[in-house]
Amino acid sequence: MFQFNATVMGYGHSDWMLIILQVFGPMVVNAANPTRLIEEADVLSVQLSKVTVKIELVEFKAVMLASLRSLLPKTWSSECEVAWTWLWENIQRMLKANAGKPQLQQKALRKLYGSLTEEQLVGFRNGIYTTFFQKCAQGQDYFKQSSTRLHFIADRVIMFTQEIYKDPKGVMEDLSALGLRHVGYGIPTELFGPFVSAAIENIRMLTSDGNQEEAFRWSIGLISRVLVRTITEGSTLVMRAINANCGKMLRKAVSCAPRGERAEWMLKVQVGTQSISPLLWSIESGSLEAAGAIISDLLTIRADRDHYYYAMEALFIRHSDIVRRICQDGPELLPTLFDGLIWRSRNSQNGLRRVNYFIKYLIVDTSGSFSESFRHVVDNDDPSIACHPAVVLSADIIWSRLASFTFLLGKLWFLLNLVIFVVTQAVLSDYRGNQSSAASLCVFIGRLFIYILGLGQLLIHHLYNISKSCRARDVKFIKCIPLPSYLIHFSEALSGLLCLALVGMFCQEPILHCLGIPRDPEAPDFAELGANCPEVDHLIGSYSSFAFAATLLYFLLLLELTVFSTKLSTFVLVCGRMLSEVGQFLFALFFVVVAFSCGLASSDVGNEQFSDIFPAMLSLSRIMLGMFSSEEMQALDEPKLVLSVSIFVICTTIFLLNLLIAQLNCAYLGIFKDMLGYARLNRGSIILDNVIDVSAKRWNRFTASLRMDEKLEFNEGDIGLPGGIQVSEPASAHPVTTDSIKRYGGSTSPASHWPETSNDQETEDKVDKLEKIIDAR
Repeated sequence: MFQFNATVMGYGHSDWMLIILQVFGPMVVNAANPTRLIEEADVLSVQLSKVTVKIELVEFKAVMLASLRSLLPKTWSSECEVAWTWLWENIQRMLKANAGKPQLQQKALRKLYGSLTEEQLVGFRNGIYTTFFQKCAQGQDYFKQSSTRLHFIADRVIMFTQEIYKDPKGVMEDLSALGLRHVGYGIPTELFGPFVSAAIENIRMLTSDGNQEEAFRWSIGLISRVLVRTITEGSTLVMRAINANCGKMLRKAVSCAPRGERAEWMLKVQVGTQSISPLLWSIESGSLEAAGAIISDLLTIRADRDHYYYAMEALFIRHSDIVRRICQDGPELLPTLFDGLIWRSRNSQNGLRRVNYFIKYLIVDTSGSFSESFRHVVDNDDPSIACHPAVVLSADIIWSRLASFTFLLGKLWFLLNLVIFVVTQAVLSDYRGNQSSAASLCVFIGRLFIYILGLGQLLIHHLYNISKSCRARDVKFIKCIPLPSYLIHFSEALSGLLCLALVGMFCQEPILHCLGIPRDPEAPDFAELGANCPEVDHLIGSYSSFAFAATLLYFLLLLELTVFSTKLSTFVLVCGRMLSEVGQFLFALFFVVVAFSCGLASSDVGNEQFSDIFPAMLSLSRIMLGMFSSEEMQALDEPKLVLSVSIFVICTTIFLLNLLIAQLNCAYLGIFKDMLGYARLNRGSIILDNVIDVSAKRWNRFTASLRMDEKLEFNEGDIGLPGGIQVSEPASAHPVTTDSIKRYGGSTSPASHWPETSNDQETEDKVDKLEKIIDAR
């Protein structure tokens, strides 16, 4: 309406009117606050100083009056007009008082700062704090940082005094954000006056020009007023409790909040266009007790006769990355967060208890896509969190209904390669040349498939990833050996080794070396496709070794399918963690075998099996493994040899082997409690790798099937809250003796606060008593 009237009245090209219009709302709201009104007028005068055309404030008055009369034809009266005219005349008077000054002050400050030497700037940085501490000794308790940090703050003061003339709107937003951070620091506003005075006194020592001093005084005065106002408006009871890091203070602070705004008090403090989250600030500043109290309060279900109040939705909408923030700065808060997403009924029926898991935002985000919160839980790599019931249910739902099918489809090609490889290498292959015609043809076709399709796919995959890692310089050093970072993953490393083994097989392939060699005319059909020519006899040994290695690697890669069973996956991980203990045992065993072999070889033992180092090593290894026959044992008739072998058996079979058993037992007890969590983390990483391949149509069908937008029942007939999934669990799994929903009588108005119950007071009294006992000790 304002722009329409301005165009009709011939002021459509007066863009400066829009500048006034943008700040006119806050000026009207703060008409009864002279300090805030002057502040808004000062900032507006700096903005208008950028306008190059002539400004006639009377024109704005005429357009605004016409707009108000049009918009409020019934309520607009002569009293309204008198009040509005009075307000505008005051604003106009303040704007005219500052007219022309910002340009002159900007030039004066530019000239002042341009004339200062580096020594003078250093003197200003030091002098401002010396003078400030003399004026206000209390300031030393807050400015405890290093001198370089204090110098940085002084430089920021100089920067803001210049920038406020160049970009007043942007500087005001920066100052509002800075003021809100000072709320979190707990800086008293009484310190700003002495600090400003100290800055002005030190500037006075650097210039004799009164205009330069006045320009600095005006700009730093405006900056300090903005900061003081922001801190005053942002210093809520919740922020004060966070500064004290006291959960009890925080609970008392929010107890007086209207029940409809209670969550907002803990999630947002708004000052002007800037806002700060008390929850995030408490996490980032290390006030974890207060942060835990906030999360517990937000995720407590409260109810009156008309409404349920549960801030899970508000929490994840306001902070969609709350899980990531907690993982980075306060991982001990994760159990508190996830516990708050679970409601368990106090009643049980037929041995089962109703449980509501409000895990909507662990599966989907606010836009309906896959939730990054689940990714952050997996990346956190904490096995205890991975076993939390809320995380377990989220992962199981995504896995069973979505990711498992995609994962299995991706493994069908590998399974086909494995079957063909085993058939051609272990079932039909015969290195002695006794194959039938059909077997020779099948082996030839199977190996063509393995080399062209199987090996070809592996080569393309690894060459692409290696080149990608090299271009991005994404390289990890393992024992000073550079490796592409993707090979750090166990399955990728096995895949790379399998690729090398298949390349070795291809280079030594007997069938390829026999092609083109004339065969016996009486040979069976397809004999030319076989590998029974005498020219390749020397290749059979190396080829079979590569085939043996490739077979083992294929079956090791097959272990990825154990992810379908958490128990099997846990067992595989336990075996993997035990390999280090076995490695230590093998090293000790090798040391003992080498020591005794060298000792026996250096003595005058007559037995040929122990007369040299390598035969002695082989014989001792056979003795330790129980492969030495009784006849060979009876042949050990030399006393020195018998004594040496007896000592060797005691050291290896009795001592080292039993020590290995003890080590494995202790290691198992130490790691098994975490292995289930690591198995779930492994499944979680596979979910993350496969969910990105799910089509949008299938994802939407999956989320719709969960029906998480429907309200869940708490108890029979008690329709509760949406955003969750209801399951039944054995009543003995998690005994519940009290109702976790806090129910209140009385008024149901969202504007009224929750009444304090006797149970709440008793809990606070018990906490107070416990704190006093701890302090007394």
